[in-house]
Amino acid sequence: MIDLTFPLDDGPVCACGAALEEGQTLCRKCHALARWLRRTARRRKAGRRRGETRRPAGRPQDFAKAGVIWT
Repeated sequence: MIDLTFPLDDGPVCACGAALEEGQTLCRKCHALARWLRRTARRRKAGRRRGETRRPAGRPQDFAKAGVIWT
C-alpha cells in the first residue's frame, strides 16, 4: 500500500492554518482574498474620484442650452 498523505506538522503554515509549499507566504485562498480586497479598494477609490469630476445629472451639456453667452 502506498501512502500519499504528508504530515502537516512540518513546513510553513498560512494564517488560516493551511499547509504551504516552500517559498509561499499565503495559501491560494488567502492570496485570492488579499487580491480581491486590493481590487475592491481601488474600485471604491476610483468611484469616489470619478463621482467628483463628472457633471451632475440633468444639466445641459451644451453651453448655448444653458444660456451662457461668450461674447
